Amino acid sequence: QALAMAEKREQSKFNEMHYHISKIVSQKGIFILAQPIIDVQSKEIRAWEMLTRGPKDTLYESPLQLFSIARQTGMLYDLELVVLEKALEQVYSTCCKQDIFINFTPLTLGNYNIIKDVKRIMAKYKSIPASQITLEITERDSIEGIEHLLHNVRALRTLGFQLAVDDTGAGYASFNTISAVMPDIIKIDRSVIQDIDKNSVKESMLKGLLLVAKETGSLVVAEGIENAEEASVLSRNRVDLAQGYFFARPNSLQKGLKSS
Repeated sequence: QALAMAEKREQSKFNEMHYHISKIVSQKGIFILAQPIIDVQSKEIRAWEMLTRGPKDTLYESPLQLFSIARQTGMLYDLELVVLEKALEQVYSTCCKQDIFINFTPLTLGNYNIIKDVKRIMAKYKSIPASQITLEITERDSIEGIEHLLHNVRALRTLGFQLAVDDTGAGYASFNTISAVMPDIIKIDRSVIQDIDKNSVKESMLKGLLLVAKETGSLVVAEGIENAEEASVLSRNRVDLAQGYFFARPNSLQKGLKSS
């Protein structure tokens, strides 16, 4: 009887989560912030990363909670398509001409329907070229065993999209992903960058990742820069691009900026 009651509670909790996520997806009830990606040498804005937030003042406002519950309830793919559509809507309405970075999990990029669905969404925004969009593969998941992922990555490249590997240095299998995908951009995780000015091992790790990027012909973006000391290490190592609170916090996408 106790087991049956516990199972009933779990099912009830799952049903409630599924209801809320389904409602968010169907109503497209998310909002998108944009964080600038800065050229380390010139300090000019070169691109924007689009960041998702759920409905304000709810459990789902936090992106960690939102995407975790979407995964648990089998709604992750649908949610990530809504993110793409809302991001493109914002790019269109602001006439932004700079590069736009949008996060996708390997699970979504490996979905059998992704090419068809991405084409359908892009068709609504014909003035936005695929070459303006960088799809970030969030790297905390392994890409192993995701059947269609590499096939889909090649197809997305053919359509004109850029590919980035996110969270490099913190993920499950960074070098495996990089060698398999050969990304246009490698994003170095905050865990490598934090206190890099006080830690010679971390700077050596950065140098190693820069060598990998050179070998694959990838640009490098360092994430999570929080002070001038960290930024100076990037500058002396000639890192291409950076983002973080030191440069700017996430905010609204700015109107009509031209690519530098």
